[in-house]
Amino acid sequence: MEIPGNDFKVKGKIIQDRPKVTGEKSSKIGPSGAKETQAGENIALSSQAKDILKSHEAVKSSSDIRVDKVDRIKSAIADGSFYVDSHELAEKILKDVITESKFLD
Repeated sequence: MEIPGNDFKVKGKIIQDRPKVTGEKSSKIGPSGAKETQAGENIALSSQAKDILKSHEAVKSSSDIRVDKVDRIKSAIADGSFYVDSHELAEKILKDVITESKFLD
C-alpha cells in the first residue's frame, strides 16, 4: 500500500520518504555507531547526531509529571498555605494568548 504525500522535492528531484521493499540484506549498527550493511557500506553518525538521539531517548523515557513539585503543591494546599496571585496568572494567560495570536495571522 502506498501513502500519497510522502514525497519531497530537493533541487528539482523527487525524493520518496518510504522504505523500498527489495531483496537486500538488513543493516546493523556497528560498535563505532556507524550503520553497516552486508554490502560493505557504512553510514556514520556525527557526535551531534548521537547526542540528539540520546536526548530524544531520555525525553521518551522520562515522566511527564514532576512528582516533587506536585507533592509540594499538595502539601501547601493541605496546610492552607497555597496562594495564587490572580493578577500574575491573568498576565501570563494574556501573554500566551497574544503570543499564539501572532502565529495565527
